Amino acid sequence: MLSTLMALPLAAAAVAIVTFAARLSRGEARPSRGQLCWLAVPVLVLGVLAVLCVLGLYQGGPLEPLVLIAAALGASWVMLRRDRVRDAVAAWGEKRGWSQAHTHALFTLVALLACTLLGHLAMELPYNYEILWMAPQYALLQCGLVLLALAALHFLFQRRGAGMVVGVGLCFVIGLAQFFVASFKSAAILPNDLFVLGTAAAVSGSYTYAVGGGVALGLAAVLLAAAVGSLVSPAPAASRGRRVAANLGCAVMLLAAFAVSVTVPSYFDQLGVQMKYWYSLDYYRKQGFLTSFIAVAQDLPIDVPEGYSDEGAESLEESYVERYDEDEGASEARQAAETQFDEERPSVVCIMNESFADLSELDGASWGYDGPSFVSSLDDTLARGSLAVSVLGGGTCNTEFEFLTGVPLAYIGDGKYPYSLYDLSESPSLARQFSELGYQTTAMHPNYATNWNRDRVYEALGFDEFLDIDDFAGAETYHSGVSDAATYDTCLELLENSDEPQFIFDVTMQNHSGYDQNNVGAVKQYHVDGMSDYDNARLSEYLACIDESDRALEEFLGELSELDRPVVVVFFGDHQPALSTIVDAAVSGEQVYDENGNAVGGGTGGGNASGDAEATLETYRSTYLVWANYDVAGNAQDGAELDASPAYLGSLAADLIGAPLTDYQKAQLAIREEVPALSLLGMELADGTWVDPDDEAAIPQAYDDLAQISYLEFASKLR
Repeated sequence: MLSTLMALPLAAAAVAIVTFAARLSRGEARPSRGQLCWLAVPVLVLGVLAVLCVLGLYQGGPLEPLVLIAAALGASWVMLRRDRVRDAVAAWGEKRGWSQAHTHALFTLVALLACTLLGHLAMELPYNYEILWMAPQYALLQCGLVLLALAALHFLFQRRGAGMVVGVGLCFVIGLAQFFVASFKSAAILPNDLFVLGTAAAVSGSYTYAVGGGVALGLAAVLLAAAVGSLVSPAPAASRGRRVAANLGCAVMLLAAFAVSVTVPSYFDQLGVQMKYWYSLDYYRKQGFLTSFIAVAQDLPIDVPEGYSDEGAESLEESYVERYDEDEGASEARQAAETQFDEERPSVVCIMNESFADLSELDGASWGYDGPSFVSSLDDTLARGSLAVSVLGGGTCNTEFEFLTGVPLAYIGDGKYPYSLYDLSESPSLARQFSELGYQTTAMHPNYATNWNRDRVYEALGFDEFLDIDDFAGAETYHSGVSDAATYDTCLELLENSDEPQFIFDVTMQNHSGYDQNNVGAVKQYHVDGMSDYDNARLSEYLACIDESDRALEEFLGELSELDRPVVVVFFGDHQPALSTIVDAAVSGEQVYDENGNAVGGGTGGGNASGDAEATLETYRSTYLVWANYDVAGNAQDGAELDASPAYLGSLAADLIGAPLTDYQKAQLAIREEVPALSLLGMELADGTWVDPDDEAAIPQAYDDLAQISYLEFASKLR
């Protein structure tokens, strides 16, 4: 209701500007065509926000639209009187004995500096509710970058004010994009996100694009910049051709200076920029978008481990292979499983279930949630447990990459999407491994084949076939797409239609965010103290999706139990939903913020979700299980709990069922005895303690050894 009411003053302000301009047009001092073009900017901005209010897509407070109205009216006043303002500036210069060119140059410089500040605000205000606490040195660094960019645009537009305004508008677009990404995923935009814009567009339809008060303030900054830009006109020049060439030359030099400023100094090492990637959004807010984005972009190349050489890494790998062969590899259980695998050649179905996680780990007892009932009670697995993942709320392809290649993201770095950056045709690959064993290999994902470049990546990884959205035409849907059950039906068809052993990799879709779609019928409502009604409703919708996934998995395993051929299922979730951070903060007693940065209350516990390592880790965990429809030799199949991580999971499953292992997998399994799980957040030690990657004194040698071996097996082979 409040949002709708806010549309009235916005619309009234737009009408007032148009009416005033129309009256002036009938008088002697009628506005020029240029002035009317400038006036279109505030009218359009006010109209757009008014429409959003009517549609209920403005979720901020009433103060920010009033600031926007004031900025629009003030900007309009300046635009209509720009000739008078210019004359006043010229008269001011004459009083001081300055030439017209001197005065014009000084005024242009002041306008450029003003637009620089407004560009900084237009970029930060939409998403950054901590802008007042931004460290001054980073704000100045970002303003310096904006200044270079605006100056280049100013000369590119032949010293017209429109160049500055276009630059400030682009700053706002960046801030708006970051606002939506923060709203949907609680994450910052990282450089590699630019490589996957197609994927982002493919899933964008499931989100609600509502804006907050910060967006209105960012628009106000754009309008003020438009007012300043309307006053800037090119200085008179004798030769138009010479002027154009000189301006273009200045633009090129400024762009070169901008390029040098983002590539030559090391933002991390020399300029003091910092980043912990699992807090990336917090760091963007403290250091500025551009400053942080450039620092992350500079960090994209895979670092060569200290002291690395191919010979040294090969020697390390051989030592760990020998350790495995003499220990686990020589055990009776492993020998029995190997013999059985050679005889049975079981099919292997790997299911990476979208956003599947057990949120009962986030103090579910306090808000009445016990976890997914079937997965939680399944007691005949070969192994099951917590999966330490490196992503939250998005980045599905990175969990997928770790599982299929066995290469830990911890040694690649955050902010990187290997699916988008690297040629994986020489990387380790479960698909290629099983294909060489004579298995038919099929990947399936009921969405566009180009999402995360899967059409290219799956071929590079050695899959024989890829089933995408076109292969699921007419399939049952649930929530955000084709249902889990429909993909399981396809798995069954593949198993039933061929006597050859199968390796199937199924990436599901139904649980994809957003969780405010209200399209799954009546669902059980959960309430976490300290969370808004909106977020509790989203939580309830998400858990309804998990219940449906749980039910579909139970039905699928039941059908496999009746199937007259051996099948192994590796099931795991790729990450938790972004709203887990809100749940975690609420149950931990941390201040909770909604998607627009508004405080909505605190939790009921006594921890600190954003600063407590254990609380953070809980949101970077999914769940996994390895199950078989036959008695696996050497395994009690009693639901043994083992912590793992996606990069280990393929090796662990292959080991459990007696499949042949690569040297890399054997080395991983030997190292896993000392480091049972690892992710970008750090590593778990054998005694269960979690070690931060910055705690060098606590990091075991095995972790560094795996860095050498992983570089040998992956990064050294990249082309």
